[in-house]
Amino acid sequence: MPPVESTRSPAEQTPVEVGEERIPCPSCERLVPAGSSYCPYCCGEDGRRGAIKRGVFIGGVFGLLAGGLAAAVWSSIVGPEKATGEWVLAITLACAAISSMLGAIHNRKE
Repeated sequence: MPPVESTRSPAEQTPVEVGEERIPCPSCERLVPAGSSYCPYCCGEDGRRGAIKRGVFIGGVFGLLAGGLAAAVWSSIVGPEKATGEWVLAITLACAAISSMLGAIHNRKE
């Protein structure tokens, strides 16, 4: 398998220490140490930024699911005349936003 070449210029990449194996990050294509569990450019030096992004995404997905369920229950309670599309969308997006915030707060490191 041929070595993967980076699209970044050599000045933008970090210097390689002697004997240290590097692999390209799948996201930013910069060379990172082969044994690292996260990219220091994408996730920050301590991984905090990556953890917060992951928490926002997972919280948003679960929030959309919970919001859809809450909107379905609410619309069955109030009836189809009062359950307009604006209210259903507002309930679903509000649950997604709240869950995204809670996911970010939960996954941040102190």
